[in-house]
Amino acid sequence: MNKKILLVDDNREYRHTIASMVRRVGYDVIHAEGIAEAIERLLSDRPDLVMMADGAEVAAWLKPNHLPVSVSIVVYTAQQTASRMDELLSNGVAAILTKPISSADVRDVLRKYLDTSRNRPRPLPSPSFVNDSTP
Repeated sequence: MNKKILLVDDNREYRHTIASMVRRVGYDVIHAEGIAEAIERLLSDRPDLVMMADGAEVAAWLKPNHLPVSVSIVVYTAQQTASRMDELLSNGVAAILTKPISSADVRDVLRKYLDTSRNRPRPLPSPSFVNDSTP
């Protein structure tokens, strides 16, 4: 089963552009135009990650305990000021993509936050491999 990305952007054309990049990497996309719809989709579809356009609604998402579930948020923005980047990161955004966004940028950030092989806990060694040094 593919991982699901919730894509939140009120600009339909840009949302579809980002969605095609996400699909090319191999993930499923759930669309939401605004925060109300996004919260509904968050609860009903349980996405593995949220990608959203920077804007006024981002602040609402970042308020402590606002989201009903824990999920990583990636913001894409045209604002490249250090103060805005610091603000987003200090408020819990996992990553920031600056426009123009390339397919490689999308691939890299999604793999970083969704690659289960890298994030999977390692199993404990089998007892047969434990060196018993009892005399």
